[in-house]
Amino acid sequence: MFILDRKLFSELSEMKTTTLDLAWLLMAIAFTYLNYQTFDFFYGILGFVAVFFIHLFINFHNNYMDYRNSTSEEYREKISTIGINRESLAIVKKWMYGLAIFPLIIGAFLVYKTGMITLAIGVVGVVIGLLYSSGPKPLNSTMFGEIVVAIAISQLIPITYSYLGLVGSAKFDSSTAISVILVSLPNTFAFFSAELSNGTCDLESDRKNGRNTLVSKVGKANALSLFKASWALAFLLVPILAILKVVPYITLLIVLLYPNIWDGFRPYLKEQVKTTTYPLVIRSVSKFSVTYILLIAVGAIIKLVMKTL
Repeated sequence: MFILDRKLFSELSEMKTTTLDLAWLLMAIAFTYLNYQTFDFFYGILGFVAVFFIHLFINFHNNYMDYRNSTSEEYREKISTIGINRESLAIVKKWMYGLAIFPLIIGAFLVYKTGMITLAIGVVGVVIGLLYSSGPKPLNSTMFGEIVVAIAISQLIPITYSYLGLVGSAKFDSSTAISVILVSLPNTFAFFSAELSNGTCDLESDRKNGRNTLVSKVGKANALSLFKASWALAFLLVPILAILKVVPYITLLIVLLYPNIWDGFRPYLKEQVKTTTYPLVIRSVSKFSVTYILLIAVGAIIKLVMKTL
């Protein structure tokens, strides 16, 4: 049988997290219009579809490998989505490989049309995703997992979209790549804080499964201090980037969100619980990132309107 319950598919693929792929596409469109007044929507949207399915595949893979590699029966039976639903590993594996077909086909077409840089970016992204939960030393079992994931999610995907959006105009160079990295930095620190919050909530489970994460290395108290510092940097970077004219001045409005987001963190800072306080952190991360991206988009629109006057 090759049947998987819709709810279980959504949980194993972590479908909710894929909304970020669309947010990064919007950011790339806003960035390229802000700086170059162009974006190739055909390649950009194809890239989005490929990234979307890669995201689903990697989430399936991570859930599959976490269950298979787990040494804790408590994790297998009470925490793992596969264990809780008593799903067959064979069926999960078939769906996982089935999901890989779409990005392979789209990716091959994009490489043929846009060149080897697309292949290099795609390979790096997929390898990072696979190594997160597999290999002799999975990234999620090391102190580098949180950092690598935050960079891959917030930097690599926007660079991919920006490259595909500009490849036809030959305007993407090392300077453009650096600009994308700088624009993405506030989101990088926001997502690093999300990874830290995940690590603090999963600390006991990770220790039982032999995962020596960054949180387990530095301790929960230091991880919470690092969490606060990461959020302070996320907000502090926006005015710095605006002064340097990397992002439009209108992005300064995001500072008004600071009290609201900080209030949303208070329950998590008091108690780190995966089911109750961790979602509050994710909500705040999404609020920050989406607002930041929308403000960049508004800045791009204003610049385009001003040029036509």
